[in-house]
Amino acid sequence: MFKPFIALFFSIIFGLSTSQIANAKQSLKTNANNKIQYQLPHIQTQILLDGKIDEDVWKNALKIDLNYETSPGENIKPSVITHVYLFEDGETLYVAFDARDDNPEFIRDFLLDRDNIWRSDFVGLKFDTFGESKKAFQFFSNARGIQADAVQEDFRGDDSTWDAIWYSKAKINSNGYVVEMAIPFRALRFPATGKKQAWGIEVLRFLPRKTFQRIANSPVDRNIACNICQFDQLIGFEKIKRSKNLTLIPTLTFGNSESRTFDDQGIPGPWVSNNQDSSLGLDLRWGITPETYLNATINPDFSQVEADSAQLEVNSTFSIFVDEKRPFFLDGADYFNSPNRLVHTRDLVSPNYGLKITGQTDNHSYGVISVQDDVTSFLLPSNQGSSLLTMENLQSENQILRYSYDLGNRNNIGALITNKTANGYSNSVSSVDGKYWLDQAQSLTYQVMTSESQYTQAMVENNDEIESQKLSDDAFTVSYDYQTRNWRGKIKHVDVGRDFRADLGFVRKVNFTKTVIGARRIWFPQSSASKSSIQNATKPWWNRASFGGNWDFTKNSDGKFLEKEIEANARVQGIYQSVINVGFGQREREWDNIIFDEDFYFIFAGMEPYSGFKLNVRYESSNTIDFVNTQLGQSKRITPGVEWQVNQHIFMRLNYSKQWFDVDSGELFNASVANLRVSYLFDERSSLRFTLQKLDIKKNPMLYNSFFDNTLDNELPKLIELATQLLYSYKVNPQTLFFAGYSDNGFQNNKMEHIEKEERSVFLKFSYAWQI
Repeated sequence: MFKPFIALFFSIIFGLSTSQIANAKQSLKTNANNKIQYQLPHIQTQILLDGKIDEDVWKNALKIDLNYETSPGENIKPSVITHVYLFEDGETLYVAFDARDDNPEFIRDFLLDRDNIWRSDFVGLKFDTFGESKKAFQFFSNARGIQADAVQEDFRGDDSTWDAIWYSKAKINSNGYVVEMAIPFRALRFPATGKKQAWGIEVLRFLPRKTFQRIANSPVDRNIACNICQFDQLIGFEKIKRSKNLTLIPTLTFGNSESRTFDDQGIPGPWVSNNQDSSLGLDLRWGITPETYLNATINPDFSQVEADSAQLEVNSTFSIFVDEKRPFFLDGADYFNSPNRLVHTRDLVSPNYGLKITGQTDNHSYGVISVQDDVTSFLLPSNQGSSLLTMENLQSENQILRYSYDLGNRNNIGALITNKTANGYSNSVSSVDGKYWLDQAQSLTYQVMTSESQYTQAMVENNDEIESQKLSDDAFTVSYDYQTRNWRGKIKHVDVGRDFRADLGFVRKVNFTKTVIGARRIWFPQSSASKSSIQNATKPWWNRASFGGNWDFTKNSDGKFLEKEIEANARVQGIYQSVINVGFGQREREWDNIIFDEDFYFIFAGMEPYSGFKLNVRYESSNTIDFVNTQLGQSKRITPGVEWQVNQHIFMRLNYSKQWFDVDSGELFNASVANLRVSYLFDERSSLRFTLQKLDIKKNPMLYNSFFDNTLDNELPKLIELATQLLYSYKVNPQTLFFAGYSDNGFQNNKMEHIEKEERSVFLKFSYAWQI
């Protein structure tokens, strides 16, 4: 379909690579020479993690001072003093933070869930263990010693679903607070050289007060479009000891669920036991080398302990994205990332076993996944909408292969292959992708994909999106990105063929070609104070403002017009973590062979007026398509939210969204969704959480075409769904834990006087991480 374009595109890419590589190396080499190189001492000793820096060993440790506020200030002298100490003993990296504060009574030391410490005072480090300036491991702890960890990729952001086993302890004192960390080298991936290594390092402190201050060991150049490439270097590690690095995680689960059906009048039948199940499983994680890991699971527990948030989907044509939360898929998940979401493991519903290998050797990184699933599930995409097809009695075999080669200077090229097969069905996708940096501010990202699919005759007959038993097609994306201190720019082109399918991914739209052009201007306040006296200066109420917009044009693969849109928005950030965002736009969109003129505007405002209390609200109004009845309507939606840290132990979060949709004849529907979560944390390990989700939809059936088509039951005038969950958890670390919970869900329609429970269940889960 576009083979000549692909050939031309790759010619340009590799032509640029050969003609500019010398200049790029010289530029990055110059920057590297300006980095501070810290020498990490090797000290053979043992310490007690107690939140006190009183052992003599800390006197001989490497000392790093955090001398720069990088946000909202721009590399100015921070308002607080922070000293950081590091050493290693061959097996563990030890870190101590002495976070001084003249007003320790203002320190936010809330009891919080792991990986959710961002409302409190916290400190941490980032390590670029391979020195490639592309990926970093992050370790953070708040002033209570509660942990958060993540993997950072410059082109994708932070992935907080990554979990490692490490140790921390914290204590508040009269001068501020102290955090001690012990990070075993087995928790990290790094080159297995046995020689001296240079890791990228950034050391951080976050101070949430009137402004949310980011304090670091080194300045950040906002004219460079990456963070990791600006890290200083930590030199050492030649005495790291090789360990077996084997973790066995036996898992015991128990569950019992009941359900009941309802007759045409809404009268419930008796409760029927669906499934009483207890099972023993085993997960294995083996560090074959510090670079390469094997994950295996036998009779795995893939239960979703935490309920997914309810989302408002009325008058929506595309499937929603749901994050992966299961440990087997999360470990090393970043190895399978590519510019397009060709891997989405949430569609692997009920595996019998799983096997995964991920690793990196020199410039080569690789990953393999093989999973047998009792269920076959995948998206059915088009250019107007998508839906999820799930066949519970059809077992599938699923394989994913990923390879990437580092070309140097943050440039890379890679390949990704996915394969999904079942009885009479198969789908395979092959792709090539890469990223090339023109300079420190400009980059090109690309991916070329091809797919082949085989479906059964029953699949074709029962699903309009599958037009033939055999489908094959191509797709590609290319994106130019520009980022400096005061400007952002983007040009992106996407071409996805009519019959392209990625059944192991989350590609919910096909048969379209889209071009996007966008730009944004950013302003920062200018302080009259010098950097050395900035803490005594009067700071403005705002710290960042921007204005930008984009234009996009979409047609199908045959050239038929689908959509044209232009939009703009302005955003201001200020004190008390406040933000105001206002936007508007116009759109022409085709639906059911009719072109509709749409317009929209929105306003968002949020702030944290005092410690632990955060408010936000979004209001949007639009003239938009009623997709069910093919007409233009008026949609209004308001979405308020509140987060409240009531005290050290209690946290509450409420998100609510209400939508009204009117057409010429009156109100077509109104709908609302609420998500309430209340948590009580007894201490750093144990907590009790209550979750409530409610969906409320009211429709006027007489305004739906289905009323006149004798399909009134498809548009019931009233539907309420209510789900609750009570969960107790005890977590020693991300893999050693205990869960006990109860959940139920019910509904009410126009034939019922009140909400009736439809399903209920109890569950227990225990797992233990045995490290060898």
